[in-house]
Amino acid sequence: MKKDVRVYNVLFPVWMLVTLPMIWWIVIPGNFIIDSLVLFLAAKRLKAEDPKGLYKRHILPVFLFGFLSDILAAIPMWGGVLLELGGIYGDSPLLTVPGVALAGGLIFVFNYFITFRKCEKPLRKKLSLILAVATAPYTFLIPSAWIY
Repeated sequence: MKKDVRVYNVLFPVWMLVTLPMIWWIVIPGNFIIDSLVLFLAAKRLKAEDPKGLYKRHILPVFLFGFLSDILAAIPMWGGVLLELGGIYGDSPLLTVPGVALAGGLIFVFNYFITFRKCEKPLRKKLSLILAVATAPYTFLIPSAWIY
């Protein structure tokens, strides 16, 4: 007999942030730490002129746009839940996979066109792409059965 696999957005579902505000103290610092590591290590790896200075100048917008991207990507997922396209918890990969892709795309666009607009184009493109791929909200794909 084939077992069904359900995928829920557990660590960053909008409904959970609204109904369980105590997880904000995990989500916000966790996102900041991941964004910080990715930005600083990418700047060093790409041999940016001043990785520490680049980090200090850009970490706040990278973090804020990353969080905004996650929220904006969760909105259509929530709409899918309301239309009963993904079960009551948004457990369908038809919602979660496009949500991760949308968030990654938004992270790239915000960073490329706003955050790093004053950086040289090759560095700007590479940093934006690395951040988009490395910091997309893959936690949307974690099955809730692993947590509960």
